[in-house]
Amino acid sequence: MQQLRTGDIIALGFMTFALFIGAGNIIFPPIVAQQAGDHVWLAAIGFLITAVGLPVITIMALSRMQGSIEIISSPLGRIASLILTVVCYLSVGPLFATPRTATVSYEIGFSSY
Repeated sequence: MQQLRTGDIIALGFMTFALFIGAGNIIFPPIVAQQAGDHVWLAAIGFLITAVGLPVITIMALSRMQGSIEIISSPLGRIASLILTVVCYLSVGPLFATPRTATVSYEIGFSSY
């Protein structure tokens, strides 16, 4: 096992912080709680599972596999793991995050005029 440098530890700390405390995790919980009404605890449990539990499981899986997506997806085969990786990256970035960012920017900056 290799020793991490101080700069690596700081970078990993900021990345982990950003993973758990994104804008969605600050804005979304109060809205969910308000809309849940009497079922606020059920909504809180669901939010904790999806917004905290899944990232923790992902971090644990990546740390057990030395941070390599190739090792994690190796049982699928080379072509299937490549396709799965591309689909995952595209679904997070260009297919969801970028349009959402553009929509929010448009609504805040232009739609009121």
